[in-house]
Amino acid sequence: MLHLLKIEWLKVKNYKAFWIFLGLYLVGLFSINYILHYFQDEIHKEGIPFELLPYHYPKIYQTIAWVSSWLMYFPGMLMILIISNEYTFKTHRQNIIDGYERRQFIIAKILFGLVLALLTTIFCLIIAIIYGVSSNGYFSADGIHFIGYCFIQACCYLFFAMILAVLLRRSGLALAIFFLYGIIFEQLLGLWIDNKLLDSHSFFYYMPLEASDVLIPDTVFKNILYKESPSEITLLIVCLLYIGLYCFFAIRKFEKDDL
Repeated sequence: MLHLLKIEWLKVKNYKAFWIFLGLYLVGLFSINYILHYFQDEIHKEGIPFELLPYHYPKIYQTIAWVSSWLMYFPGMLMILIISNEYTFKTHRQNIIDGYERRQFIIAKILFGLVLALLTTIFCLIIAIIYGVSSNGYFSADGIHFIGYCFIQACCYLFFAMILAVLLRRSGLALAIFFLYGIIFEQLLGLWIDNKLLDSHSFFYYMPLEASDVLIPDTVFKNILYKESPSEITLLIVCLLYIGLYCFFAIRKFEKDDL
């Protein structure tokens, strides 16, 4: 396992897009929270009893996790670029010729995705602790489970991106579908199924990316936007099921396809 990760590291350490997208995520996470925190402080100074996004314990973890959820497209796009480049430059064939088993190749990508998800989670944790301690003057782990949800959500986005890259092989098409599906088409598809096929208001919450998004709602409008959402345990099970399916089908696809 460590050998596979070492090879993946050698592939990406000099890849500019890797550092650019990772940097965009980190800078975006810090900058957005800095702006929101400043705006919240200004509201408090005016004596307005309204809390847009809390930057104190125990809700700080949920706030940071929610902001991070809007930036998950950066790691996802990076995952697509890394896998599609293997097809573009035929390095996936060379790896097999050099002794990789097909299963090892795709498992290496899954391990890389897990590491990338762990990195984004660590970034969230560090920023949450910084703002939490600065606001409260002490550290508290109350509510820290939302940082764990960050990891689950990152895996959902990364492995959804992975299956798109394995199926389509071309970065341009995979990136377009990944971005448009997450921003527009999933919402439209979910609402259409709820209103036209099932006559319900709950299927939407079980869509591939929406399930992980609802797992980390914002602190202000949760009871308005997600008043009919399933329990956290249900959403966790759904997310883990999607992650397992993505990995299973990616492995099967790569093992059976012509190289």
